[in-house]
Amino acid sequence: MFYYTGGMAAEESSAANRAGVGGGLSRQNSGAAGSLELDLVLQFRTLKFVQKLEEQYVCPSCGRVVLNPHQTGCGHIFCFQCIKALLENRTTPKCPRDNTPIQPNEVFQDNCCKREILNLEIYCTNTPNCTYTVTLCHLQDHLRTCQYESVQCSNLGCTDVMFRRDLKAHTENVCVHRLEPCPHCSKHYTLVQLNDHENNTCPEVKVPCPNRCAHMIKRHKLKEHFAECPEVETDCVYKKYGCSIREKRMIVQVHEDAALNDHLLLVLENNTKLEKQINSLQQSMLLRHQELQERTSMVSSLERQVQPLVQQVTKGDQVLCAVQRSLEEQRDRVSTVQLQLQQLSRAFGQDSSHSELVQFRGSLETLRQQVSVIEGLKERLGELENNYLRHSVLLNIHVDRLQHNEERFHELESTSYNGKLIWKIRDYQKKKEAACKGHTPPMLSTPFYTSRSGYKLSARAYLNGDGPGRGTHLSLYLVMMRGDFDSLLPWPFRQAVTLTVLDQSGARDDISDFFRPDTASSSFQRPTSEMNVASGFPCFVSHGNLESPKNAAYVKDDTLFIKIKVDTTGLEDL
Repeated sequence: MFYYTGGMAAEESSAANRAGVGGGLSRQNSGAAGSLELDLVLQFRTLKFVQKLEEQYVCPSCGRVVLNPHQTGCGHIFCFQCIKALLENRTTPKCPRDNTPIQPNEVFQDNCCKREILNLEIYCTNTPNCTYTVTLCHLQDHLRTCQYESVQCSNLGCTDVMFRRDLKAHTENVCVHRLEPCPHCSKHYTLVQLNDHENNTCPEVKVPCPNRCAHMIKRHKLKEHFAECPEVETDCVYKKYGCSIREKRMIVQVHEDAALNDHLLLVLENNTKLEKQINSLQQSMLLRHQELQERTSMVSSLERQVQPLVQQVTKGDQVLCAVQRSLEEQRDRVSTVQLQLQQLSRAFGQDSSHSELVQFRGSLETLRQQVSVIEGLKERLGELENNYLRHSVLLNIHVDRLQHNEERFHELESTSYNGKLIWKIRDYQKKKEAACKGHTPPMLSTPFYTSRSGYKLSARAYLNGDGPGRGTHLSLYLVMMRGDFDSLLPWPFRQAVTLTVLDQSGARDDISDFFRPDTASSSFQRPTSEMNVASGFPCFVSHGNLESPKNAAYVKDDTLFIKIKVDTTGLEDL
């Protein structure tokens, strides 16, 4: 069957639809989600129209009313799903009406027919229970309130299905999964859990005593009851004096009252034993006291004997110090002695006697031996100094490596891979004063990335300002850094960047500004060195607004927080 929309207007509409879908099968964007939802609702329902459905509104493929109508080149109208199935499942699809080949580029969505079908009046799909009539486009709205629509119980765990008009009575009075308050503790449980709760866990339910006494006790007070239950077995209070009775508490209480004389005898016997033990302990203490006095006198004697030894040791230390000073003096005198020997040798010459020369040579030999000993000690001392220097160098190397590894670990631990960085600057005033004096370079944050294989960036801050902001403002910049994946990324860098100084007072009165990269600037081209020239705001915020705001706290506990956020929209992770 052919469907005619009438005259030139229909031809213009068809041409516009073909142009809109690019010559192929497609859904239009406008209202696509709502149309799809309505199609799903109607797909599994039987539609009964108030007036007989015209043949032009019947799909040639499925024989039902056309849903989301699409018109072919031969003029017939199909459901979207039906025409889609014909085009996908056949190499050369043909129209079931006239066997005409269907060309995909000639199929278009017929919105005129769609509007006509949606304005047809139908009976509610819950007929005959519901006699309401409604236009097809408003059927879904009616079904949301129709009292004869089948709905599932809203109580968690219940799968019962009923009419909407019966839902309230079911959920409040019939459903076994409805919540009901416990009559004892007032907590809410589902009906299927309430009985088990009362029988096993409710702390306020009174239960019989496990020891079968006549009392009914709340479950949470059972432990307290055990301390006074007459049916619990317990020992006589005079057990520590020798009574061995152990019976139920009620019987033990009767026993304690009836056997009072026996218990007194046990107490007296026990006291007698204690008195004997006390006498024995007192005698033992006297013996120990005598031993202590003897040992005290022995210690005093030893102290008197040790005193001379201590004095000797002190004298020995003094002698040792004197020997050490003497050795130092000998080293100074060696050179003098050598010169004197040379002078004496020349002075004695042939006139000196042989015995005096031999005696002098002996003295010289003794001096040489002393010098050799001193030189040996000096050499040993030099070796020890060299070893100390060598170990000091190795220790410094290890300390440097450890510090480097700690810095690297801290950098890896704080690195962000989502295009965001929270930069915490401690000791703000100290670092600002150093910047004012020109003692420190600008501050550079730890690097962060837009993704695991994305752009590498960092932030740069001048606490005392830079360029036109020097001395008056905080300057903030973004720096592009050379990364491991630069050869795979698109250049220049085009993502918008937002710089923010965070408010630490909780008022969320942050200071923010953003910029879009200038693609012609070298700052956003692929880095050829470690980092590009920074780009950002030399006058981001004045020192007055930063350090003394009215309703905010940007510098708190001498700490400043700066947030850098890169818009990663459109970036695909490698």
